[in-house]
Amino acid sequence: MEWIILFAVSWIALFAFAEPRQLKKNIWCGVLALALQLVVDTHAISYGLYSINNPMISIMGSSLFFTAGPVFTIGTLFAQFYPQKRWLRIANIFVFSTLFYFQEILLLLSGNLTYTNWHFTNSIVIDICVMVILSWFSIVVLDKKEENT
Repeated sequence: MEWIILFAVSWIALFAFAEPRQLKKNIWCGVLALALQLVVDTHAISYGLYSINNPMISIMGSSLFFTAGPVFTIGTLFAQFYPQKRWLRIANIFVFSTLFYFQEILLLLSGNLTYTNWHFTNSIVIDICVMVILSWFSIVVLDKKEENT
């Protein structure tokens, strides 16, 4: 049930904060986030680093509700709120990494995620690296360049 709640809250946040005119462009950052999450989780689960409990609908070892919910929506909103000022981009990476990590803590506390050979610092590093990749994608592919002021 927690997976469905997380999915619903994520999509409510997306509809509340997404700019409809930019959604067609920003959605690609969500697709990239989804792909990166599946690659990381598939490998980590296959190596026995952590496990997903009761995924309801499993997609490559992860929960479909997690992948299509918070991962996709956070990726899309990351592009939506990508700052044009260079110095704010670092803050953006840390804010979204922290949001994603708090979500992981909730999954740990609810018992839907179990660390076996994993530590929270591993997750923080992975989250920051993924946000850096999404940042690069936003600049290069989605053309969210720095403003000239």
